[in-house]
Amino acid sequence: MVYSSKQQIYENVKRSNSILICLPKDPTIDAIAAGLALFSVLEKLEKKIKVMCNEFSLPPQHQFLPKSGEILKDLTSLRKFIISLDVTQTKVEELSYDIKDEKLDIFITPKNGVFRERDVSFSSTNYEYDLIFVIDSPDLTSLGRLYDDNTEFFYHTPIVNIDHNPGNEHFGQINLLDLTATSSSEIVFELIKDWKEDILDEYIATSLLTGIISKTKSFQTTSVTPKSLAIASHLISSGARREEIVQHLYQTKSVETLKLWGRALARLKLDKENRIVWSLLNKEDFEKVGTLDEEDIFSVIDELIVNAPEADIIMIVYQIEKNIIRAVINTPPNIDAIEMLKEFKPVGSKDFTKIVIAGEDIFLAEKKVLETIKNFLKASR
Repeated sequence: MVYSSKQQIYENVKRSNSILICLPKDPTIDAIAAGLALFSVLEKLEKKIKVMCNEFSLPPQHQFLPKSGEILKDLTSLRKFIISLDVTQTKVEELSYDIKDEKLDIFITPKNGVFRERDVSFSSTNYEYDLIFVIDSPDLTSLGRLYDDNTEFFYHTPIVNIDHNPGNEHFGQINLLDLTATSSSEIVFELIKDWKEDILDEYIATSLLTGIISKTKSFQTTSVTPKSLAIASHLISSGARREEIVQHLYQTKSVETLKLWGRALARLKLDKENRIVWSLLNKEDFEKVGTLDEEDIFSVIDELIVNAPEADIIMIVYQIEKNIIRAVINTPPNIDAIEMLKEFKPVGSKDFTKIVIAGEDIFLAEKKVLETIKNFLKASR
């Protein structure tokens, strides 16, 4: 029998004892929500499960998400190192250890006779986790230090890759990719809906609906499909707390954030030919409105995505610290921002990218990035 990808994933989950869910560095709300929903589902299946995200810090307005406190920052104790001592001929009287000068010394006192080097052997246990889910990540390097520090683990453990972005590199042993889905949360819903009767509860449904609402800007983007609306309806029927989601995502903006929006909108510029909308925020803007939170920049981008339909590329160039100029750029699926902005060593995903621009003048930085974008678009036509 040939299993579909969804069936293969379920069979692997049933065989697994301990499962790790990995989120990308700087995850979207969708990635967080999808990961937490899957965590809750696997808990119901009585699996040992952890969610990991490198250097993760959940913004206060997102702490309403069920199980949000379960996301861990560091991966520890992946494998145990075993020192074995043959006690067939010589028994142990006493065991102690000491750590000195970054060296561990183990002292074993025999009851009779002596221990020799040939009596000692070394080994390692299997990895703690026997299955990995990677959510909303184009490649493994997007996991940051979580992957960099544990590369061997990722090579030796089966990976289920869940994503909806066209730039995904199909790095999993099982790849569940749906380019027509609005979000990774939508894909997780399709994956788990038939795993067990009544698997959905209000907490899982709330997480999944949060991911869909965040990705569609409360169903205002062009990515919304009849399927995504049907899934949202089903989640609400299953107990998803829509009003609470909307309140936390869109109705908790501080006065400082609103003032920052005003300053960004006052400087808004449009390149009709290349369909680029952008704005500038300098250090004085942040100081005058009383916020230095980069999350406020992302909320400005979100507003422009919804309210600037004439734009394909949306960018905010900003400066919070002296001599450090940054930019965040949102692009449609057909434009690879990582490739477009490679000279700036971008980080993020291929549709939402962050860069640092050398120099002290924010206007020169603006000009340099715009020229790079326009040259890329011209070469792509």
